[in-house]
Amino acid sequence: MKTSLKIGSLVAAMMLAVSGASFAAEQACPYVHAGNGTVLKSGSGLCWHTGFWTPALAEAQGIDGHGCECDADILGDVCTKKEAAAPAPKAAEKVTFSADMLFNFDRTTLKPEGKAVLDELVSRLGGVDVEVIVSTGYADRIGSEKINQKVSAKRAEAVKAYLVQKGVDANLIQTEGKGELEPVVNCPNPSAKGEIKNFRELVQCLAPNRRAVVEVVGTRQ
Repeated sequence: MKTSLKIGSLVAAMMLAVSGASFAAEQACPYVHAGNGTVLKSGSGLCWHTGFWTPALAEAQGIDGHGCECDADILGDVCTKKEAAAPAPKAAEKVTFSADMLFNFDRTTLKPEGKAVLDELVSRLGGVDVEVIVSTGYADRIGSEKINQKVSAKRAEAVKAYLVQKGVDANLIQTEGKGELEPVVNCPNPSAKGEIKNFRELVQCLAPNRRAVVEVVGTRQ
């Protein structure tokens, strides 16, 4: 193992006089420096220690100090660069709610049960540095396409308004109404001999298509 040269304060002073190096004993500098700030070294490349040298003083200079330049084998882990911590993973969560859970049929005002469901979602946002929340509303095919588009958009906005009321930054929330698009189920029209016998059964069958999807993207702390 490499051994650094250690000299007493008297020898250090002699070296300073010969080389023109400067040394302030009161600063307890662990290494002998030349006038330009570099550490004086022997012909074999070993740094000259002053009488004040201790591992603690050398370590105190940090990973970029002369301690690691001269005595890395002694200081060990102090002179090992630590790898940067891996970035926190992205937290992406997509939650689909039945619109019948949030709203009465053909309505856009949140029910008390719907508010309770969204309260749970807000509680899950704790510990997440949110980048964006997307609230998307959907409708079934009952009624005109134009009306269903409006209903889906208003439901998405209702979800946003409630999240904002609960303290979520409005600027983080985007809304979109997709009307009858992207149905989850396809149900036949009512018929006496068919699978769906009446309008009530059709409404029940199409329930999965009446939904609100809330997608949260952020970084979990």
